Amino acid sequence: MKKLSVILFTVFLNMAFFSCNPESITDEVIPQACCGEDGEIPPPPPPPPTGSGD
Repeated sequence: MKKLSVILFTVFLNMAFFSCNPESITDEVIPQACCGEDGEIPPPPPPPPTGSGD
């Protein structure tokens, strides 16, 4: 019974330390353009032509 109480105490203590923190992780994300500063994203290349395969 004593081991069970120690295990439960450890679980709750870990939950208190590693639970969600008040600082949001998503606030640190800075969006960036892919191809230069504030430039437009170029369209994807056209698909290869489909031939008759002879």
